[in-house]
Amino acid sequence: MHLRVISVALVFQLLAACLVAADGSEATTDALQAALAKNIDHAKDWLDQKDCKSVAQSAGGLQLLADLLKARGDGAAWQGALDHVLSAAGAVQTAARDEDAAQCKTAMESLQKAAQTAAALKPTGEPKSISRTPQIRSLMLTLDALQGDAKVAVLTGDAAAAKKQAYVLAELGKLLSSARNTEQWSSLAGDFVSAATAAATSTDSDPKAVRQSFRGIAEKCEACHEKNRTR
Repeated sequence: MHLRVISVALVFQLLAACLVAADGSEATTDALQAALAKNIDHAKDWLDQKDCKSVAQSAGGLQLLADLLKARGDGAAWQGALDHVLSAAGAVQTAARDEDAAQCKTAMESLQKAAQTAAALKPTGEPKSISRTPQIRSLMLTLDALQGDAKVAVLTGDAAAAKKQAYVLAELGKLLSSARNTEQWSSLAGDFVSAATAAATSTDSDPKAVRQSFRGIAEKCEACHEKNRTR
């Protein structure tokens, strides 16, 4: 009887752990989708201002976000939807680099439609590795842009939006961790991921508490810059 009670308790613990993992996975997917949509809006703003250089840079970040989303499931429908997003983001970047505003606008419209189609889906199948390792510069630029959005969310008291940004920062931090193979780099990147994950999964929605958790992310980020700054 005693063993049976222990077994039942163990089963419930395992189920609870699975549910938490599933919730975290879904929250990360939702956060990546939200970041993709928001950054498409940013790219549209740059296009309206005829800033093709910033549009091209934004498109690089959009491709990175789409790659992260694509890696969340190997189901055919999911993969196909994100391939359309990646193709459209690539077209935006090419048109922006060519300073072809008309073509860039057309590609941007296609990108927004592709992203909306992907947002209506959920990843299926098994997660997979990201298809291409981003360059550190591209990764840093995307991190900076997302941290800027997170800062605005924190300052305006939008805890839910800030936490979504934290989920995405954690995913980007994982990529950053594998960008170099030194022990110090991995440790610093791991600290950043831990801080971002803690902010994302915190149950505290008090603006002051959320602000404090994001201060922790900023401190980890600055520590990494300080250690790797060229002297």
